[in-house]
Amino acid sequence: MGVRDPQTEWMRVQIYRRMSGEQRIALAAEMFEDGVAIVRASILDHYPDINADELKQQVRRRILPRGLVLQVEQYLQDTRTRESCVSGICTGGRLLCAPVRDRGSDSQTFAL
Repeated sequence: MGVRDPQTEWMRVQIYRRMSGEQRIALAAEMFEDGVAIVRASILDHYPDINADELKQQVRRRILPRGLVLQVEQYLQDTRTRESCVSGICTGGRLLCAPVRDRGSDSQTFAL
């Protein structure tokens, strides 16, 4: 980032200080969304035939810290496994997954 004029910088800071917290958060969110759009466009420039899932994965890898990327990808993989896991589906006579009731709740999860 280039050197900024001190007077211009002071004016910018004063404008931010006059904003409400909500306005500053909205501005930061808009800047983040613009950054994501730039990253997405860059990936599409380099890989025009990329599919939607791979594009999402590449955007995550460029924006998030590595540790968080690994956690998100593991979560998504686990979610896909649970979604594709249907009670009673077997391969070769082997049960792949079965429903498990969570004690104290009416929710149902699947165990492999």
